[in-house]
Amino acid sequence: MLKLENISVKYKDKVVLDNLSFEANSGEIIGLVAPNGTGKTTLFNVISNFLKPNKGRVTFNENLQYKTERKEISIHKQLATFPDQGDLFEELTGVDHMKLYANMWKGSTKHVKDIYEQLQMESYVKKKVKTYSLGMRQRLCFAMIAAADTPIMLMDEVMNGLDIANVSLISKHLMKMKQDGKLIFVASHLLANLDLYADRVLYLKAGDIVHQQSLNESTEEYIKLELTLEQYEKMKYTLPDDHLYIAERLCCIPIANMDMETQKEWVERLSDYKEKELTIGPLGTPEYYEKYFHEK
Repeated sequence: MLKLENISVKYKDKVVLDNLSFEANSGEIIGLVAPNGTGKTTLFNVISNFLKPNKGRVTFNENLQYKTERKEISIHKQLATFPDQGDLFEELTGVDHMKLYANMWKGSTKHVKDIYEQLQMESYVKKKVKTYSLGMRQRLCFAMIAAADTPIMLMDEVMNGLDIANVSLISKHLMKMKQDGKLIFVASHLLANLDLYADRVLYLKAGDIVHQQSLNESTEEYIKLELTLEQYEKMKYTLPDDHLYIAERLCCIPIANMDMETQKEWVERLSDYKEKELTIGPLGTPEYYEKYFHEK
């Protein structure tokens, strides 16, 4: 379990994190979504104890807090962060890197072979990193944090530079790690991909969490239709009060409190916009992103 209470970080006159609080549990994947420069990296640095907050506290497993050096060492044994490609050693092999992480955190390398086989890295993992492509380096970075095998993992842009096949491969491995009881944070700009494996997504804005989207629970469904601003202005006064118009392009009408006849009437009415695609379903991560970060 990880608990953040009233975390605030300020640099001179700039507030980066503002009284932020949340809890997370083992066996959970949490997506973290925000534009660049809005506190994602700062939040990860606070969780990993690379940065002391001006206010607030971080607690692991109900009793471990950043107070003494002994406790900090104990916490660092439980947590690993996603390596940067710039930290790779060109003259070492992929296996060398994986064993380095395995030895530092787990104290054993017996599981390394299983990991690179599951990630389909056999053809290059024993070659020097200087021969790797961008995608191969990124898969190695993921293999390294998997080799660390810590209870808590912080991953920033884990899918960067990967093709569709490798995104799918990493996503499946993330699900396996979750089933093994890991607590995983994934900060990503691949928003639709987060919907495939995250249990919930936190939206960070102005230093705090402005929305928490639970992907495993039943969510409210909407009739969704793309409308230009001009089209929307013509009909907005006839729409239900609780409708949404996201990023001046997407009109969303909630249907939870509508009977079937009313739903049918709205679908027929909106079907007049024949050139537009009409869908029914919950709001996804890309739509919430536009709602909170692209609206004027």
